[in-house]
This record gives sequence, structure tokens and C-alpha cells, in this order.
Amino acid sequence: MDDQSRDETRDETGKEGTGPDSLLKRLYRPGPLVMFFVLGVAGLLALGYFILTDDTPPDVMSTRVGAIQPSPRPKVYEEDSAGGATGGMEDRVRQADLAIIEAMRASSMDMTGLDLLDVELRKLDGRTYHYQVLQIPPVSERRSFLDTLRERLDTRVPEAVLAEVGETEATIAISGLTSHRLLLESVPLALPRPKANGPGLAIVIDDIGEDIRVLKGLLALDFPVTLAVWPNASQTRDSVRLISASGHDLIVHFPMEPMGYPAYDPGGDALFTTMNDEAIRQRVSDNLDRIPEAIGVNNHMGSRFTAHAPGMQVALTELRRRGLFFLDSLTTSRSVARATARNVGIPFYERDIFLDNVKDVSAITLQLRKAENVALKKGSAIAIGHPYPETLAALREWSSRKNAQVRLVPLSELAAE
Repeated sequence: MDDQSRDETRDETGKEGTGPDSLLKRLYRPGPLVMFFVLGVAGLLALGYFILTDDTPPDVMSTRVGAIQPSPRPKVYEEDSAGGATGGMEDRVRQADLAIIEAMRASSMDMTGLDLLDVELRKLDGRTYHYQVLQIPPVSERRSFLDTLRERLDTRVPEAVLAEVGETEATIAISGLTSHRLLLESVPLALPRPKANGPGLAIVIDDIGEDIRVLKGLLALDFPVTLAVWPNASQTRDSVRLISASGHDLIVHFPMEPMGYPAYDPGGDALFTTMNDEAIRQRVSDNLDRIPEAIGVNNHMGSRFTAHAPGMQVALTELRRRGLFFLDSLTTSRSVARATARNVGIPFYERDIFLDNVKDVSAITLQLRKAENVALKKGSAIAIGHPYPETLAALREWSSRKNAQVRLVPLSELAAE
């Protein structure tokens, strides 16, 4: 410090000042200012480097012993029906079914009086849908029922048109195509006669392995169901032991890539179209080794993979090597499973009806009635459902009133293609 600077910091007694003014004067000299500036710039540069290069530090709470961990992402049971065989016209038909059921409930009608008299498989743009003839139970206020049905259709299927045909019938047309004929008074119809020994209907329940309670309810039904078990569910082996002990048909519910991937994720144990032949063979082997008791396989999701001919060729060849059949859940109209199975030489089945896209007991019961009618016409049918409480309740209710000529059988009792 030079003499002049030193003099400027002295007080009246000749000593260097110690008050606030004196301190500020010392801080604002050129030397300290430069030092503070350099330190400030260095600090900012260090902070910027840390933000740009370092990983976000973990939450302190999440690293403590006993801290609550975030809930795992819920398992996705099914891919979105849009883009698959379950999308399009058939989904709108099911929504119209639900509108009919809602209108009946609003009119306090007897739900057990709803009768499916006939069903016909039709196609639109390569996708199938079910045209159906329904007997509506008696109602005291028919006009009120039809008005309510029209309102429900406007909400669920805006493109649907309800038209009255005389005093005793009505029709529903969706985008100009008739999907429902509603008989408002009892009219006898000539239905196809089944074979002498009766047509067979196989009920397949997918997604087994996460809910033992519902599985036990399914096994307690007084008719056979075929159970499709995930190879890597939380309770796969417990489920397999119960099914094997009961004597029910057991198949592997094999995850495959959907069109909506990755928004709809089949899991890390799935088959993907990007896999090479060896990876597909290894994935098939790994999953089947978890359930060696299985007699066949069907696809979980898979609207993209089942349309991928090279991958399906490899996968079904592995199934043939193990003596297994393949049931195509038919999640896409572009599936090559039938042609591939014929080429490879393995037994093949194909799903006819999805039961529970709408989780409503009455709606599921109506789908079961459709499955009956398909069986009556074709000689056999395969319906696929899921382990929902509503599905179990519908199966119990429907089985006591089903067409006695339709035999409920294990999938393995139906003739394969």
C-alpha cells in the first residue's frame, strides 16, 4: 500500500480506520476488485460445466434405506384395437351392442330376455364384423326405448343410424352398412341345424399368471376352458401347477411385437421384427422352457410380428420341433400365421370371437351368444377372453342358459387346420 492510500484509510487519530466507510474504501481498491471478478467468473464457469456434463444427482429420499420406491409401470394387457383385426367396423358393432344394453337397462327391461337369434360373418376392407339378429324382450314403452337407444347410439357410435321397419322391427346401420336387425316382437326364424353330436366351442382365457384368485374361479367352472399363461408373469409357475393339476388345456401366451410399439409394450421377452433368426430361436426356446407342460402357443399382442413372414417362419418352425400347435389370436387382418403354419406343417387354429373388449357382463354374454351361433354355423368356434371378474361372471351366468346343442370343449378337442 502506497503512502497516499495509507493516509486515506487513517482516522483522525492517525490510525487506519476500522469503520464501515473505511472497509468499503479498502474493498473497492483495484487489486481486490480484480480478485473478486476473477473468482466470480471461475465460479460461473465451474457451475456451467457441472450442469452440462454431470448426471442429475439422485433424489436423497430415494436413496435412503426403506424409502418408498415409485410404483412399477402397470402391465399392458392388450394392444390398442385400432389397426388390428379388432379395430374398425367390429369395434363399432360392439359399441352398438353396448348401446342396446344401456337402452334396455334404462327402460328397466329384462336383460335375460335379450336373445341372439342369428349371426353372420361379414367383411369390410378385409376385416370381419358380425351382422346379427336380436330378439328384444317385451317393453311397455317401445317408443321411449327406441328414443333412448337412438341417444345411446349418438353417444357411442355417432355414424350409426337407427331406422324403424314397420311396427315390429328396427335396424342399425353403421356408415351405411346394416349391422343389427332388432325384432321388437317374437318372430320364429329358421336357424341352421347343428350336426348330430353338436358343434364344439372352445373358450380360451389369455393373460393368465397375474391373478390366482380369478384363475381359481375359472378352474371351478363346470365346463372346460383353455388357459394361456404368460411365460414371465409374477405367478407363472403357481398358475401352471394349478392348471396342470386340474387337467385343463394349457398353452403359452407368447408376447409378440404390436403395431403400436413402443406405446404398447409387450415386454422384453417378446418377439420383435428387428430380431435375426438366431435371436428369435433363442427367445422362443427361453419362453417355452419356462412352461414345458404347454401343448400349444398363442400370441399376446403381435399385430406387427404375426404379419412378418420371415420371423413367423422361424418361430413356427421352433414350435413344430417341440410338437406344439399355434392359435392365432388374430390381432391383425394381415396375419401370415395360417399360411406359415401350412408351410411349416404344424397344427393351426384361429380365433373367431373376442369376448371382453367391453368389460360389461351383459356385453360379454352377448359375445358368448355370438360364439354359440358361429359354432352352430361352422361346426366349431374359438372365443378368446381375459381373466376379468366381469368375464368370469358372464361365463357363469351364460353357461346355465346356453344352447344345449353347443358342446363346450378344450381347444385340443377341436380339429386343427
